[in-house]
Amino acid sequence: MLQKFEVGESMENSGMVLMPGGVRDLLPGEARRKRELEAGLLKLFETWGYQEVITPTFEFYEVLAPALGEMLHDQLYRFIDDRGRIMVLRPDMTTPIARLVSTRLREQTFPLRLCYVANVFRRENHGGREREFYQAGVELLDAPGPEADAEVIGLAGEALKLAGIKDFRITLGQVEILTGVLAGAGFAAPALEQAKLALNKKDLVAWDRLIAASHLARSRKKALAALPSLHGGIEVLDGVADLIRDGEAWQGLAGLRKVWDRLADYGLQDRVSIDLTLLRGLAYYTGIVFEGYAPGVGYPLCGGGRYDKLLAKFGFPCPATGFALSIERVLAALEKEAAPHHRVPDCFITGGDPREIVQKARALRQEGLAVEIEVTGRCLEESLAYASRKGIPQILVLE
Repeated sequence: MLQKFEVGESMENSGMVLMPGGVRDLLPGEARRKRELEAGLLKLFETWGYQEVITPTFEFYEVLAPALGEMLHDQLYRFIDDRGRIMVLRPDMTTPIARLVSTRLREQTFPLRLCYVANVFRRENHGGREREFYQAGVELLDAPGPEADAEVIGLAGEALKLAGIKDFRITLGQVEILTGVLAGAGFAAPALEQAKLALNKKDLVAWDRLIAASHLARSRKKALAALPSLHGGIEVLDGVADLIRDGEAWQGLAGLRKVWDRLADYGLQDRVSIDLTLLRGLAYYTGIVFEGYAPGVGYPLCGGGRYDKLLAKFGFPCPATGFALSIERVLAALEKEAAPHHRVPDCFITGGDPREIVQKARALRQEGLAVEIEVTGRCLEESLAYASRKGIPQILVLE
């Protein structure tokens, strides 16, 4: 039985809701493009040595909860199962894979390269945001250095190329550097976390207010005020070096310089820039983070980074890095570049004997052709008109 809802989520002209906001059907052309993209990405990941894993759509809340940051906690879909236990729909794939590696794959030979294609679920309160969306991504486990960061970013670039995204750009950030800059400037908790939040959201009003309210020296205030606009090449790091005081941030600075150099070997250096205010919002990131963009598209198509402390929350300390590419966002970006393409069958068969039609269609399909046959009882003239309207290049009429 259909349930009634208020207008705004309702079926046109009926007042009946058929689907909740944030989820959607994929029509034939969309579904085919999605499958083709996912298959191509999995094949690409495998050529880089990554093996596919599949995790459950829902898991125990009490198992995943300790590893999730505050943002994901607020976006979880929870439900009670028939035994009264709290379950959660997976809000990302990095956390379930961290659970999987920590519990079932810890005896494997490391570094371990895993990949996936999966749907994830988040309670989004922003209008137009998806609440079920599809991701393809990789996780590189027990690989702590800049070489691993460069491989993952390089693979993200290859994934965007394979998807057909032209002129993409990748923005790099570094969590330890930004934390070191803020701490070195004199921010202490909780002002340091407020500063991170303001910078991550590009909330310049809140950022200026925090600087004005601080007891920093005038020279430090001037240097920090310019932080949100420090965006560019490797020279960006020179602009913050004097603000860093702690060892982790210095190591982060050296690591980011190495990754920058290595990305030239992956053919990406002319597509990469640095924005030290990039944090990605998820609390489990600990080092380099990055996002990939397409021209004219106001949201990242992919993103990821290093999360060296996440697996320890499942009892298996292990450095790791990875990224996820949003299938919906990539397809939407491609639609901006080209008109939708609907696949047309190679051949349409109509005629007299249904058995002969089926047998002929079967033979042609075995040769690799896409074949559609007449099944509606239309007369020959109407069938031919139908095939013509669809633009089917070959029409066979069996006597």
